[in-house]
Amino acid sequence: MQFLYPIGLLALAGLIIPLIIHLWNVKQGKTLKIGSIALLGESSRASSKSFKINDWLLLLLRCLLLALLAFLLARPYLEKIISGKNRTGWILVDKTTFQQVFNSNKKSIDSLLKKGYEIHDFNVGFKSLTLKDTILNETKQGDSLSYTALLSAANQFVPPGAEVYFFADHRLNRFGNELPTLNYKLNWVSLNRTDTLSSWITSYAGKKYEAKSNPSSTTYEALNSADESPINITIHETSGITDSKYLIAALKAIESFTKRKIIINAAAEKATIGFWLSDNPVSSAFRSSIASDGALFQYEKGKVVVTQSTINIYGRHIKLSKRIASTGQAEKIWTDGFGNAILTNEKADSLHIFHFYSRFNPQWNELVWDGLFVKALMPIVIRAENSTDFGFEYNPADQRRLSVQQKEVTEITKTEATKTTQNESLGITFWIAALLIFVTERILSFRKKPNYVKS
Repeated sequence: MQFLYPIGLLALAGLIIPLIIHLWNVKQGKTLKIGSIALLGESSRASSKSFKINDWLLLLLRCLLLALLAFLLARPYLEKIISGKNRTGWILVDKTTFQQVFNSNKKSIDSLLKKGYEIHDFNVGFKSLTLKDTILNETKQGDSLSYTALLSAANQFVPPGAEVYFFADHRLNRFGNELPTLNYKLNWVSLNRTDTLSSWITSYAGKKYEAKSNPSSTTYEALNSADESPINITIHETSGITDSKYLIAALKAIESFTKRKIIINAAAEKATIGFWLSDNPVSSAFRSSIASDGALFQYEKGKVVVTQSTINIYGRHIKLSKRIASTGQAEKIWTDGFGNAILTNEKADSLHIFHFYSRFNPQWNELVWDGLFVKALMPIVIRAENSTDFGFEYNPADQRRLSVQQKEVTEITKTEATKTTQNESLGITFWIAALLIFVTERILSFRKKPNYVKS
């Protein structure tokens, strides 16, 4: 037996109260009526005190009642180990594909149902399904949550330690950025898909691409081969700062991926975007070197805050060690784990100004080491209208699947918890015991006959 609030046991000090009452037992004298008191002298009043316990049973009941109340304040509970072998298992399958899954895995599902497994819809709420639902041919309503989010949410519904058979494919676009931690054993039954090849047309920053996808990769080919105007970028960096090397490497990666020509520090023409990598205020000359309706990315100056947090970009969390305290009210694009601005955007003086409250420096954060750095800079550099939609890997027609090595890591992570513990409250038991003891104590107390002195 354990206690949720052990400090409540301090109430056991109240046990001294019934002990004092029983020891300090004051006996009242009895007045006797006689015919004449002429020969009697006046005597002082006296009372009898006895430091002796006369009723051990009542004392025991009263002490036990106070002890139970103290235990109730401490919230007692029992910790039980629950094994998955003793719990009913689950079968998880998307209701919209249940008919196809059952037809191709009939023998396996029938065998699990005979063992007592329950069928549940792999969607929000995890509603129960029956074999009658296989005759329903429902269409999918919009995009569902990722496998990562749903498997994690199932922790609140699946009995702890139970075994789960999950019938689904391993398409990469259904996974989030991190694998969930589960309190049940997951057996992933991979589905064989016939549509392993797909293609679609997409556009970004004025260029159209044809995407071709298969289980191992997705490739993109530009359709409009007309030459586009180059992107002119100017970079200012003060002495002692070497952040530009990380920025230039990212810009070259963007140029290679998009096939857009990027010219850095071209003296002849005005820049499309300027990067001010300095603690000093942006000079008027640098600002005027940027074309109208261009963009300015500038380091902000202020109080340096040492922190242990993350930069949140596109749902990813990148380690953040230092930032500049932000005071502006501009639109937040990147934030830290506490909601503080790391990158903001505003329109001022015909420029799109990006205020960066950190640095392209590994001592400040690990952004430059992450592959997300290139993707995060791309909407700023290329200035696409639908920059939030950029990222071909999220297209629903993407056929890529987890590699064999990724599957092994997934299974190891998901099968760690085969046993778990569950706390069972003892409050009701203690309340019932306290009630019975209280009733017994009252009955004994009222039945006790007073001692009279015989005259």
